[in-house]
Amino acid sequence: MTIYLNSKPSKSIRGASPLLDRTPSQFDPVTAGYAVVDGLEYLKNRLEWSGTKIANLLHLAPNTVNTWLKNGRVSIGSATLHPDIQAVIHLLAIHRSLEAMFENPAHQRAWLSTHHPELNAIPEKLMGESIDGLILVRHYLDYTRGRGA
Repeated sequence: MTIYLNSKPSKSIRGASPLLDRTPSQFDPVTAGYAVVDGLEYLKNRLEWSGTKIANLLHLAPNTVNTWLKNGRVSIGSATLHPDIQAVIHLLAIHRSLEAMFENPAHQRAWLSTHHPELNAIPEKLMGESIDGLILVRHYLDYTRGRGA
């Protein structure tokens, strides 16, 4: 018995499936810089936060974040992300989790401003204390969502 392997790319109903494309993607720092600001703008508008509030949660100078928002882009030099950009990604991941948990932005803000016994803190306050607090809130949300709570 002979088995022939199909060497053609997988097809979906709409054509070739980009998810099955095995070509490696190249990191584009310019595109990444625009994407980071797009995420911050969405977060800012959705939660009705100022650039200064975002800067405080990221432990950055307000001028830095407001300049990013004004220019519509963050300068990213390479695929090895600067700690400031890593902090932004943690904040965006927190927001992603809150979006998955609560459709209403008022409920997202309430979650951030309510004391959580498991954290023994208010998430927004904890995030404002240190980068470690920001990361802890992200891990807590990842854990909470993972267990179906």
